[in-house]
Amino acid sequence: MAKRIALVTDSTCNLPADMAAERRIYTAPLYILWDDDSFRDGIDLSANAFYKRLATSKTLPKTSQVAVQDFVDLFEKARDAEQADEVICAVISSELSGTYASAVQAAAQVDFPVRLIDTLQTSWALGFPVAAGADARDAGADPDSIEQVIRSAMVRQRLIFTIDSLEYLHKGGRIGNARLLLGSALHIKPILELDNGIVSSAENVRTRKRAVEQMLTVAAQRAGGGAIRRVAAIHGDAEDEAQRLLERAKARFQPEESYVSFITPVLGVHVGPGALGVVVEWEK
Repeated sequence: MAKRIALVTDSTCNLPADMAAERRIYTAPLYILWDDDSFRDGIDLSANAFYKRLATSKTLPKTSQVAVQDFVDLFEKARDAEQADEVICAVISSELSGTYASAVQAAAQVDFPVRLIDTLQTSWALGFPVAAGADARDAGADPDSIEQVIRSAMVRQRLIFTIDSLEYLHKGGRIGNARLLLGSALHIKPILELDNGIVSSAENVRTRKRAVEQMLTVAAQRAGGGAIRRVAAIHGDAEDEAQRLLERAKARFQPEESYVSFITPVLGVHVGPGALGVVVEWEK
């Protein structure tokens, strides 16, 4: 009899709550710390309310990784709900968050196997591989195969985005070699990407319109000729622009699946209001 598997990820995956519930994917929240308040990402503060407050707040929030006990509780909940023999947990890049370290600690505190995957991704570039793992699980794959499906998918993703200000990435310490852009930030629109788990600069352009077009060009380059099968447009309270970006991406790539969504608030802390991005997954 095949082993039963429970899938766990974290709240930066961008999977809508109804999709995660339907796919039986269990999500652990990161935290937003703002003045005297603590919010669980995706639970206690809506994305719309978060970006509205961020645009006018005199103080910048901070973020905190998934708590170890949250992972312990979720591992146990997922195992019981799925009557699982094993848990597979895939999370945000360890270069961006201590969430993977929390998962490692939590796995040592439960009495059943937990496989941990540092995807070196976030947003839909994390969500798409986890969803692929759910597909494999539902098709009856064994644990080794499910893990391999997730690992194969995670290296065929690219998150590319532009932001209105580098202030948020800089203050949050998530800017990687993109710090080279700081001196000219007022004069350019940076195109950034998540490369090997770190935020890096891809290109500089002069206008927002040009940035949108160039993000898609960079996406095609990173795919290396592979057919792009999944696309997501993400935004920090710039839904109209995200919809237009998605339509251009669909026309250019003709993906099998496409989505548009807010950048989850815990990521929004680091990219700020007005951020706009695209995630693509390509074929092997």
